[in-house]
Amino acid sequence: MTVKLPNFLIVGAARSGTTSLYQYLKQHPEIYMSPLKEPNFLSSQFKKFALNEIETSKIGNTLIKTFDDYKRLFENVRNEKAIGEASTESLYFYEDTIKQIKTYLGDVKIIIILREPVERAFSYYVHLVKEFGNFLSFEDVLEQEKESLRDGWSFYGPRCKRESFYYNQVKAYVENFNHVKVLFYDDLQKDAFTLVKDIYKFLEIDTSFIPDVEVKFNISGIPKNKAVNKLLATPEKAKLLINFMKLTIKPFVSKEIIFKISKLVEDLKMKNMLEKPQIKQETYENLKNLYREDILKLQKFINKDLSHWLR
Repeated sequence: MTVKLPNFLIVGAARSGTTSLYQYLKQHPEIYMSPLKEPNFLSSQFKKFALNEIETSKIGNTLIKTFDDYKRLFENVRNEKAIGEASTESLYFYEDTIKQIKTYLGDVKIIIILREPVERAFSYYVHLVKEFGNFLSFEDVLEQEKESLRDGWSFYGPRCKRESFYYNQVKAYVENFNHVKVLFYDDLQKDAFTLVKDIYKFLEIDTSFIPDVEVKFNISGIPKNKAVNKLLATPEKAKLLINFMKLTIKPFVSKEIIFKISKLVEDLKMKNMLEKPQIKQETYENLKNLYREDILKLQKFINKDLSHWLR
């Protein structure tokens, strides 16, 4: 039997609302989303991984490494018109990933969602603290990036600061694909319903469907109870839950029930969060200056006023 493969991709950026988009879109009866949000197959084919013990436990076991395994993620596609996944590595590792997308999927539709660069970088740091514990200050992590570039990539090394540069990535996707939609995290926060409806139009599916956009997914924050957070948030637990639902529950329940389970988990995670830590003013200003040129080039390229990112 021929497996239908993705005809659209959410390629990033990480910590910019991709998990919420994934959860909102998968509710639509005409959309099929990969049961694993980030297979990372298209971005992992060309890299040598330099994963330490912690990184291997967090990431290495969740990578889809073969095309056959990738196709299995979509074997339950039936009559859905829009088929997608949301691997955020695809934006950061754009040069080689674009080649892989064209090889395996062709000229698919691309969705990019961007967040103010400093806010995104700090959000990713908070995410690391949530996952691994308060092992380094934000400033120490930024300093570590200067020394952590290796053949392949490191989980914390290049991701906090380097993934907040967008211009080259966005330009490359726009120049290589015929249908690219650039969205913004601020719009998702202000009016998720309207933004999701706009995506429906982009995907050419029924726009009358009303999604549940009440819950924000994958929020940043330091957990009150690390044991609860570990149970709810780690990739290993998520993958076990996904596989269990795929093999045992999914054939017997609707998308609505699957979404309600995801929503319940997210509600529990939100209740387990403390206040977010604050970024130091000096660090904030230094990063603002670092991203300034990239922001100016990006806003000119996409013809979008991003002056609020410069303040």
